Amino acid sequence: MIDLYDRYMQYLTGEKGASLNTSAAYGRDLVDYLEFLEAEPPAYEEALTADHLTVRRYLMDLQKRGMSKSSMARKMSSLRSFYRFLVREEMVSDNPMTLVSSPKENKKLPKFIHYEDLSGIFLLPDHSPAGLRDLAILEVLYGGGLRVSELCSLELPQYLKTIHSLKVMGKGRKERLVPLGTSAVKALEEYLERGRPALVKDEEVRSIFLNQRNGRGLTRRAIQDIINKYVERMATNLKISPHMLRHSYATHMLENGADIRIIQELLGHSRLSTTQIYTHITKSHMKEVYDHAHPRS
Repeated sequence: MIDLYDRYMQYLTGEKGASLNTSAAYGRDLVDYLEFLEAEPPAYEEALTADHLTVRRYLMDLQKRGMSKSSMARKMSSLRSFYRFLVREEMVSDNPMTLVSSPKENKKLPKFIHYEDLSGIFLLPDHSPAGLRDLAILEVLYGGGLRVSELCSLELPQYLKTIHSLKVMGKGRKERLVPLGTSAVKALEEYLERGRPALVKDEEVRSIFLNQRNGRGLTRRAIQDIINKYVERMATNLKISPHMLRHSYATHMLENGADIRIIQELLGHSRLSTTQIYTHITKSHMKEVYDHAHPRS
């Protein structure tokens, strides 16, 4: 039993193809559950003999701690994964999670930015190597709808210059081809030609976007800091995150007539229901425009 945790983590990263961040989050959730079962040190027998009533008591404990519904739902998702693993390994015969429902989350519409409010940010980066990099980052995030983790992991061979597309490795190691528009292609190629060579400190580093201080690939935090720098210069009350650029990409595409299944493919969503939330955003936007524009609204 001692190596069960390690085996489960190997299962997540190896067979399920979960990212390191996802695996770490699932691991933390499992430890929290085991601590609830008063396993000290972790003795997995309690988890192997737990039934649906045990899991429901755990849910009640999470609620008493004041945990949000979304966090509770995530922990239940982690436990479903763990017990599926135990069933597959024939360590338990009955999966207690089949009789446990996750708390229903209050669905929040993803935040996006109107293009009129967003367009000014692309005029701010200068023509220095770092400025060329920053513009390419902004254009690729918005022009390709990438997750910030996907942007950080981009390497030189993933830009397919002949077809102006990126080969992106998404969640679950699912690969997809992302086309880039004229503005994104121009910004990216100018950076690769004139900006990146000035930032390189080690020719073996293949990351596309480099830190100007150490020449290594940029982190998620660094990307957010870059965006914040330009938002501050816009003298606006807007708060823009890398993921908002992805949401804006999808919303603007849908508003301009793109097929939702094409958007699903471009975003790398495994389920259409995940993409359909953007239809709610566009309906909200239409109502907002109507209320603002119609004289008798």
